[in-house]
Amino acid sequence: MSKIRRIFPGGNTANGFCSFHDNIISEDRNQLYIFKGMPGGGKSSLMKDMAERMIEKGYSIEYHHCPSDPSSIDAIVIDELKICLLDGTDPHSIDPKYPGITDKIIDLAQFIDKSKILEKKDDIVEAKKNNKIAYKRAFNYFKAAKIIHEGIVDDNKRMIDIKGLNNETINLIDRVFSKEPIEINSNGFKERRLFSTAYTPEGFVDYTDTILEWITDIYYINGEIGTGRSMLLDRLLVESRIRNYEVEIYYNALIPEKIESLYIKELDTIITSNKHGKTKGNTIIDLNKYLDSNNINKEDMNMFNLLVEKGTIDLNGAKENHFILEKAYKPSVDFSCINRIREEIYNEILTYI
Repeated sequence: MSKIRRIFPGGNTANGFCSFHDNIISEDRNQLYIFKGMPGGGKSSLMKDMAERMIEKGYSIEYHHCPSDPSSIDAIVIDELKICLLDGTDPHSIDPKYPGITDKIIDLAQFIDKSKILEKKDDIVEAKKNNKIAYKRAFNYFKAAKIIHEGIVDDNKRMIDIKGLNNETINLIDRVFSKEPIEINSNGFKERRLFSTAYTPEGFVDYTDTILEWITDIYYINGEIGTGRSMLLDRLLVESRIRNYEVEIYYNALIPEKIESLYIKELDTIITSNKHGKTKGNTIIDLNKYLDSNNINKEDMNMFNLLVEKGTIDLNGAKENHFILEKAYKPSVDFSCINRIREEIYNEILTYI
């Protein structure tokens, strides 16, 4: 049975664009195809088509979605074959580490009709400039939201029963790590960092359910901002390191220093504060019982939500500029050449089966 997971390798955060693209596939790989090219050049469509073909053959696929357009794909990983196809263009520019051995650049820009694209030069330059402005505005709103968030954390920390929270943390650590470890197929990462959620032009997009679906034990950490969810996950990560376990770390979409989910592979266990854990979890840990909720500042929470909403609106402006770029480039691309490249890659992938 094919296992399908959906992930974000990057995020539009309070720190700007945050990239974990070097965590898509490890150096322990058979093949990495890096696509270079232009908007509207068929990179995402090619990768989607390749993924669908391999799913039909029974292989598991990771879809790595673009946070600036979640319907678009930044990369796919064919798990069992250790093969990856990815978009290596800006803002997550990637170059081959082992050219000619495992890594290959596919330059789709060679299939542009230069005479046609030059007619659109002014439109392209203007759209790129406006795109940069829209992202800057969005990131400024997210940065302001983070400041408000930090204030809420500080306020709520003062209303926490620290002793009770520490006891809860110790008990959870004992419970999680009492499980007998299993043998795993390593993907080459001791610690793999990604996002399962993202702020996008479509709003907040959450693919955490596609990760939880395949895991045996799910612990859901419930709690308001500042109740210690991220701190608890930090403690669990430290314990995983002590035991030399492989982990996948999924970070908060707005504040990428904060952990949202921790998957411990040898225990087939995930601990998450994501809302999907509430419905899919085997165990719920409620940190709100250690919080005096009578004095929560609702005005700050409303301001936080408003700033995030405004940032998301500006992301939509960036997407509109990207559509202008795609519209400008598409008529100049020779897609028959793209199709030929796609078949060449597919036939090459089949040699690894």
